[in-house]
Amino acid sequence: MKPACIILSGIIVIAIMAVCVMVKFATEINVEEKKRDYLRGGRIHSLAKSMGIIALENNYSLSIAERFPYVAAVTRNSSSTWSFACFASVILVKWIVTSAHCRKPGATHRVLLYHDFTRNYIHTYPILIWRLHEKFNSSNLTPKYDIAVAKLNVDSYPFTMKSAVINDKLVTDVEASVWKTVSTMDKRMYLTNDIGQFDVSLATNDRCFESYGMELDESLLCVDMTEYEDCFVHEFGPIFTGDKVVGVLAVKPRDCDVKLAIFTNVSYFTNWILRSTHTTNYG
Repeated sequence: MKPACIILSGIIVIAIMAVCVMVKFATEINVEEKKRDYLRGGRIHSLAKSMGIIALENNYSLSIAERFPYVAAVTRNSSSTWSFACFASVILVKWIVTSAHCRKPGATHRVLLYHDFTRNYIHTYPILIWRLHEKFNSSNLTPKYDIAVAKLNVDSYPFTMKSAVINDKLVTDVEASVWKTVSTMDKRMYLTNDIGQFDVSLATNDRCFESYGMELDESLLCVDMTEYEDCFVHEFGPIFTGDKVVGVLAVKPRDCDVKLAIFTNVSYFTNWILRSTHTTNYG
């Protein structure tokens, strides 16, 4: 009996270990970019050309950057050059919330802070790990579950980040951060120093259905961008109410005539964000 008990105990221990490994794997799914990128970022001028940033010296507004100190740009490097990918918002100090479509498998991603950009002082922050919503499907035409969080490596750089607030309370008044981009003939997108903000409004879901043919539920926001006079066909910054991040861009207009956009409702995913970041409370 004794050898049998020993064998049975060994099987139980192995089974427990296997379950732990499976749980760990499940929580890290779609996050193979957990590699530690400790490349030193340097000041903004040393990386500006390779990261696709133009017009650094004129017309930026530090006051706007003070208003939105937590807005960030995600850049990525899939070969030998860096390029702008999308916008995000700093949350929970060491994390950003952004769109799941922002992450490109196989690429290395770094984060550029809005506030530091206007001051021409910047260390880009490496992303240690991504967590995409488990129901996000990049091959699906709907914007459902287009949300991700990413943890930054802030250990080797001056720590000056301010975090936006997240919570599950509904909002009605919204404003947009505007960090304008331009694109070239080869469809590469560049950040510019044209920075601003303006009020936007939340439209009814049926208006976005008319423009996009997509059914929206409470996890998505139909946003009226009519007050934005320029053509809105590129990546766009998060929307806020006060210091609270409300939405991240899921679907942008196909042409300049469309003034409606679809944003992922960050408030709807508050509990998911807290679980994914292993955070127990929020502001």
